[in-house]
Amino acid sequence: MPSPSVCLAGTVLAASALLAGCWGPTPSQMVESGRARMQKGEYKAAAIEFKNALQKDATLVDARFWLGKALLESGDANGAWVELSKAKEGGYSNDELVPVMAAALILRGEGNKFIADYADAKLTDPKRQAELKAALATAYGAQGKYVQARAAADAALQADPNNLIAQLSIVQLLAVTGDKAGAMEEVDKALKAHPEASRPWVSKAELLQATNADPAQVMLAYREALKRRNDDFQAHIGVVRLLMAQRDFEGVDKQLAEMAKQQPNNPLVMYYTASAAFERHDLKKAFELSQQLLKMAPHNPMFLYQAGLIEYERGGYLQAVAHLGKALPNSPNPVPVRIMMARAQLRAGDARKALSFVSPLLENDKLATSEAYAVAADASLQMGDGEAAKRLYAKAVKLNPGNMKGRTALAVAEMMGGQTEKALDELKSVANQDAGVEADVAMTMSLLRRNRLDEAAAAIEAMDKKLPGKPVAPLLRGRLEQLLNHRDKAREQYEEALRRFPSYMAAATTLAAMDYEDNKPAAAVARFEKVVAADPQSLDGAIALISARTRAGARPEEIRSQLEAVIKRFPDQELPRLALITHLMEAGENKLAVQAANETAARFTDSPKALEALGLAELSVGNLNQASQAFSKMLALRPNSADAMMRMVDLHDARKDVPAAIAQLRKVLAVKPDHLQAQMRLITLLARNGKMDEAMAIAKSAQTQSPNEPQGWSFEGDVQAAKRNWPAAVAAFRTSLSKRPLEETVIKLYLTLASAGQQADADKLAVDWLAKHPESPALDYLLGDQAMARGDFDKSEQHFRKVLAVRPGNAVALNNLAWLLHRAGRPGAQETIDKAMALAPNSPALTDTAAEIQAGAGHLDKALALQRRAVELDPEQPLHRLHLAEYLIKNNQKAEAKGELQKLADLGKSFGRAADVQKLLSTL
Repeated sequence: MPSPSVCLAGTVLAASALLAGCWGPTPSQMVESGRARMQKGEYKAAAIEFKNALQKDATLVDARFWLGKALLESGDANGAWVELSKAKEGGYSNDELVPVMAAALILRGEGNKFIADYADAKLTDPKRQAELKAALATAYGAQGKYVQARAAADAALQADPNNLIAQLSIVQLLAVTGDKAGAMEEVDKALKAHPEASRPWVSKAELLQATNADPAQVMLAYREALKRRNDDFQAHIGVVRLLMAQRDFEGVDKQLAEMAKQQPNNPLVMYYTASAAFERHDLKKAFELSQQLLKMAPHNPMFLYQAGLIEYERGGYLQAVAHLGKALPNSPNPVPVRIMMARAQLRAGDARKALSFVSPLLENDKLATSEAYAVAADASLQMGDGEAAKRLYAKAVKLNPGNMKGRTALAVAEMMGGQTEKALDELKSVANQDAGVEADVAMTMSLLRRNRLDEAAAAIEAMDKKLPGKPVAPLLRGRLEQLLNHRDKAREQYEEALRRFPSYMAAATTLAAMDYEDNKPAAAVARFEKVVAADPQSLDGAIALISARTRAGARPEEIRSQLEAVIKRFPDQELPRLALITHLMEAGENKLAVQAANETAARFTDSPKALEALGLAELSVGNLNQASQAFSKMLALRPNSADAMMRMVDLHDARKDVPAAIAQLRKVLAVKPDHLQAQMRLITLLARNGKMDEAMAIAKSAQTQSPNEPQGWSFEGDVQAAKRNWPAAVAAFRTSLSKRPLEETVIKLYLTLASAGQQADADKLAVDWLAKHPESPALDYLLGDQAMARGDFDKSEQHFRKVLAVRPGNAVALNNLAWLLHRAGRPGAQETIDKAMALAPNSPALTDTAAEIQAGAGHLDKALALQRRAVELDPEQPLHRLHLAEYLIKNNQKAEAKGELQKLADLGKSFGRAADVQKLLSTL
């Protein structure tokens, strides 16, 4: 140390700095100061003292140990483990170090590592050894290893007969093995031996709960524990759990506040605060707290399970699966984790995986709970095995007649089997007994489908009284009003659902659909912006907002940028990646779509949806072998999925292998006889190949399967039209329209009437339909296209403008309108084609139109650049090449024009404008 004379030399500023160096606290003093702060519970301040000490002297092993302990008390299990490990390397005493390292491992959720590392550890201090063995007894017990737990507890008592934790471990073991009386006897002994201790009272409370004692008695025992030690967290937790079971959230808040006073940095305070928020359905708060907990202890199975539950309720099913998958290996009770994992897999659309998670439970009578059977039944139902589902639901209800979800599901299964009245009676019974509304919703939806609207209204009122302030009742009331054609009242109910729950996607999506019908895409955008503002972590809301912006006419590059931003925010979610792939394909960026699809499939290796997206992307660029591999993997994952089988049909179509496509469609219908898309495509292929009788048989089968639905008669109309039997086709389409008026059927009937030479009847049909349904963009597009073909350009423009009033993002309609404006020499052509190109920048047809407009304006350089791009995009379209030659001639680039025309001349008369080609060649 320098002498005082040296310290006092120099300027005032230098003197101040040197004084701090001479007489500031030493590292040892900092450690003592930190330990004093630890005793006051000031763990973060203590940690700063220990870190300062280590900055001055990194070799201070005791500072390293105390820093680890302070971090552990603050809830930073990972940081604690790092510092304690360094203390161990520095030779710190095992007697003090081991119990703290054990606590860090347990908080990190690494009970297995704790046992592996310390099962055979020997400490010199008998009391420390007893503490270690008692902790091992607890760890073994949590894993269900009761023999090892008892041996560890006995070893603890041998080292220290007065070790209370070991005594109470034996109480727990007796209770687990069914000797409740023996366990209570041991508790009473512990109460007498340690009258001032809190833990025996905690054990007594837990034992009373296990014997279904009066909750008031249980609460009294916990309160006795807290009288003796107000910082006993086990007692606080017991009180919180009791209060939550009683839905006394005010009491829960008070208890959590008291816990925070005692140990403000204990992660269990945060855990139970998140649990309380979850029970109140405050998912935003619960989610934020769960994320903080996972940062503290990313491997803790309790924290991971809670995070999985929260994500499930938020709709983040894949993220829920990720959390639950990490929780499962170290979970002391894997049954609820497996069941929750299966439920999340079901919601994510993978019934096969869901069933694989609960199947091990069903193979063990002790683990085969009613809920496990119910989840397995849900999975079977999703896989299309209705009979297996009914058997499993029945087992769920037999094991637990009070399983309301199981009873509800069984009733729904029976309803699907045609036992409607019996099922409705059961749903009413469950609804009257169950505090939840699952049965109410199932009953109401069934009544609405059957047009029993008065009964549905009564069920909705009962539901609203059961759960006042919840959004489900107004949502269903809105659907009822829609069925009554009360559109304004329906909108009011959907708005009420959103008022009750501002991020309620079911209501927001329905209202957005109404906004689109009203030609108000901006209103839909604003609606989803409010949803995302209410719940910024809502992935469904974020994707819906981007979709709404797309429909409102946002530029493709903006949409791509927004989707990429969502992917960064939700890197473990599949949905935004799938949305990006779809967007890229719709924008014509097929190579980028393939790249994105490969990345998604590599990240979600067992996802049927990711493989489907990859297969479709590969198809879009003509990579048929790669598409085949993707679809084959998808089908292997979901062998009985009709949708997966249909993708193989797409592959056969791309290969132009009609026999294989027909065979595959027959397989689909063998699995799902009423699959409309398969029926329609099979009818089309059979008709094209002259197999009219087989095609008609499928149409008649569809009519028998669903006599009140329009599809079977529409199919019959398709077959009769293919046979050119126009009167029969007209009759079939009219029957289909009488079942349900659909725009696509009107279009089919219009074309059939026109083909039959009944143009006046076709025109009258279109006028009548548009009078009743003024927003019919598909019909308006057809009429606009036909008007353009016959040279009625004014009428064509009217129809395309109507299309764009409903679908402002229809790039092809914009293209056609731009061409009409250009042809008429009216303003707006350039602005209109620019909008179209922004929506579909890689469309050769749009690029061709854009070139024609530029050429008409005298901008030949721009026209040539665009036309070359059109030819590049679609080199097999001779019309684009002809236009390119015309612009080259105008720009006096005759040699290049001659080369393009010669390529067209080689096509001969197969090109409809061969005479124009020869005429142009003769001028060069």
